[in-house]
Amino acid sequence: MLDNSWVNRLPNFDGEIAIEGKWLDIAELDFGKVRRHRPFAVLKPANSNDVVAAVHFCRAEKIPLAARGHAHSAGGQMMVRGGLVIDMKSLDKICEITDDFISVEGGVAWSKVLEAAVERGRTPPVVTDWLSVSIGGTVSMGGFGFMSFHRGTQMDHLIELEIVTGTGEKLTCSPTSNSDIFDAVRATHGQFAIITKAKIPLEPAPKSVRMVQAAYGSVVDLLDDINRLSRNHEVDLIHGFAAEKTPESVMTRMNSTDKMNLDLEVVESAIKQVDGEWVYNLEISDLQGPGFKGPRVDLSQLNHLSGCIDIWEISWKEFCFRLPPLIIEEQLQGAAPHPELTVFIPFSDDGLDLMKSEFDRIHPVDDIGGGPVLFFPLNSRYITAPYLRLPENERSFFLGLLRRADPPTQERISEQIDDNESLYKRVLNVGGVRYLPDTLPENIDFWRHHFDTLWPELMNFKSRFDPDGILVGSFGEYLVNRN
Repeated sequence: MLDNSWVNRLPNFDGEIAIEGKWLDIAELDFGKVRRHRPFAVLKPANSNDVVAAVHFCRAEKIPLAARGHAHSAGGQMMVRGGLVIDMKSLDKICEITDDFISVEGGVAWSKVLEAAVERGRTPPVVTDWLSVSIGGTVSMGGFGFMSFHRGTQMDHLIELEIVTGTGEKLTCSPTSNSDIFDAVRATHGQFAIITKAKIPLEPAPKSVRMVQAAYGSVVDLLDDINRLSRNHEVDLIHGFAAEKTPESVMTRMNSTDKMNLDLEVVESAIKQVDGEWVYNLEISDLQGPGFKGPRVDLSQLNHLSGCIDIWEISWKEFCFRLPPLIIEEQLQGAAPHPELTVFIPFSDDGLDLMKSEFDRIHPVDDIGGGPVLFFPLNSRYITAPYLRLPENERSFFLGLLRRADPPTQERISEQIDDNESLYKRVLNVGGVRYLPDTLPENIDFWRHHFDTLWPELMNFKSRFDPDGILVGSFGEYLVNRN
């Protein structure tokens, strides 16, 4: 049984602390609701000095510690059993904003950043499809958007960070100052330091976005068009989606419940010609306004189903604040566990063959539970975070199987996780790589294999910046060299 006597020795903080009740109930789960790890205490810090004090206390008491933002993960990455969780959402202040940058505390949600930036006609370079995630969270994980194939990730657009290391030292780091820890904290899940502030560049925001959505009967046709459009930069944002083969799946706008301007009889006729149980949607978007290229793609070259394409316009703010499919699904169907698999797969013949065979095999309801299945392209040329693992091929695509366990039984969850791991092995065989917010294996072999030759470097960072091994969220406990 874990010893919780240390909660009686917690120091005084400027923020709030809880050792029982709803804060602990929330902190023992993440969005995936697959695993449950209950802490003994939750701190809502008032400032970065509270984070420093918490780290020093945990070092002295040998207490496991994890920082938690909005916990939009699916495998318990930011949870800690029997330790202290720092709920970073209380660090949500905008410290400074100009036309060139915004400086914020690490727990600020991207929605707050976008609100403040758009008021000035500005935007961060990369925007995720779900804004209720924290700055510190996406910098620690990835921060991909539908423009990442030519802009990189949110981790690649940082002026500087303020961090608190596992030794309790507060540092400012950037690409040119303390660059080793700046690199080490990006995409490593808070293993070496906790991000308490970030300075993010801003640039002119588009005035509007031209939206195009088209339906496909083949995953290969979809990915071929995504490949060509991203390779030639024919559009500014690209997003794919797979769903059960129904007229509603074709006629509903992605990241929305709004209906497209399509003829139902035409749609029904088109999907009758489609083999299998899936239909696929492509969303391509062009940014419009001074300084932007605007629409330039030849839509007649798209290999979509006849009559299944629509065009409309929305503002940049409307685009950014849309709801992703996973959030819409939970709103419509209720909360459920989500045993997820997220991977990057090379744009190669082997990668496309794998996708064809997998979408012939899996069923959108029987296997995925009606959960969303997502695609977007990526080019590693624009990625600067050295510990974000990607395929050797420069160009790849993201596949997200965001399964829904319905009924939400342990048996159903285990079945879906087992199928995820089986598919992951096939992804590895074609040169693919795991993306790490999903429902990951809980063993050291997975992590060593994932980071491969980088693993010794990460162990070295652990010994330098968290020598007592208190930062144990995600893969932290495996990095401690107990030999």
